[in-house]
Amino acid sequence: MIAALLLAATVAGPQTPQAGALAFLKPMPDRAQPAVRLTVRTPRYALLHYSGAKIEGWPATGQILVEKFAFGWQAIDINIIGALTVCSVRAHQISQQDFSRLRGALDATRHDCPSGADSDQSDFGSAADVSAVRALMVGKPEIVPFVRVVENYAYAAWFGAGSGENFYKKTAGVWKMFAGGGGAYQSSELHKQYGVPLSIAKALLRR
Repeated sequence: MIAALLLAATVAGPQTPQAGALAFLKPMPDRAQPAVRLTVRTPRYALLHYSGAKIEGWPATGQILVEKFAFGWQAIDINIIGALTVCSVRAHQISQQDFSRLRGALDATRHDCPSGADSDQSDFGSAADVSAVRALMVGKPEIVPFVRVVENYAYAAWFGAGSGENFYKKTAGVWKMFAGGGGAYQSSELHKQYGVPLSIAKALLRR
């Protein structure tokens, strides 16, 4: 609890779901900012409809999912054409209570469902560590679907202008990024180039 309070005090993240969505969404040239409308909200999650956004150079109108962390709200999923699907939101392992409130605003068809290793888009690790790592990505125009923490190492997936992976290590209680960028890393690469124990690298990547 103390760690969460200290994190909230030192990292100024978006304090409303709308601000969390706009931290990622960029406007078309003829707009000051995208239009964002709250569709449904629970204490932890919110679905918002947006329009007038530009994503990877293309106009986009769709739905964005944001989650509340110790530092504020952060985007964890998006669809650039219409609503998110039930299965894509389920991949974040949202509680049944929250999901039951979100479900009515989702697309019930089974297209665009995550599969294989991508079928689990949930955070892993203590809430304090996950929030601390996510806080390091505040202010960056990225969707952060999940963070995995194993011992003193963490892996954060991201997408937006492309996609990629960031890796962090906690030393003396402080998380710092040691590798990352576009594309996918391999566990052997993390082990040989960055000294991550192979068992931890495999547990982070799950591949």
